[in-house]
Amino acid sequence: MWSFVGKKQHKVWIWLALEQPGRKIIAWATGSRGVKTARKLWKALPEAYQRKAQLFTDSWKAYKKVLPKKRHFEEEHQTNHIERFNNTFRQRCPVLVRKTLSFSKSLKHHNYRIKIFIDHYNQTL
Repeated sequence: MWSFVGKKQHKVWIWLALEQPGRKIIAWATGSRGVKTARKLWKALPEAYQRKAQLFTDSWKAYKKVLPKKRHFEEEHQTNHIERFNNTFRQRCPVLVRKTLSFSKSLKHHNYRIKIFIDHYNQTL
């Protein structure tokens, strides 16, 4: 999922890790669509998930370079929960909507707003 920060030319991608049974957001990162942001997401995962979780993703190439091969599965039908969450996220967090007056002017404030929403979402589960 992406949004604009500062100006329309500056797209920021939001990477999320969702726990499948409870649908809790366990980690997130913002940045480009590259390996650097994939590493940020991997480092944001709690250690227990890094050690033994099965990781389902789409076939984006950055995942292949960062996630452990033995536990990484490219199965797009397993990503439907995160895609559904992305829709909810856009509807409830106006900073992510393209045509709005609520866009973030700085990445720092953008990340604060995302963190507040994710914390609130996780608490309501």
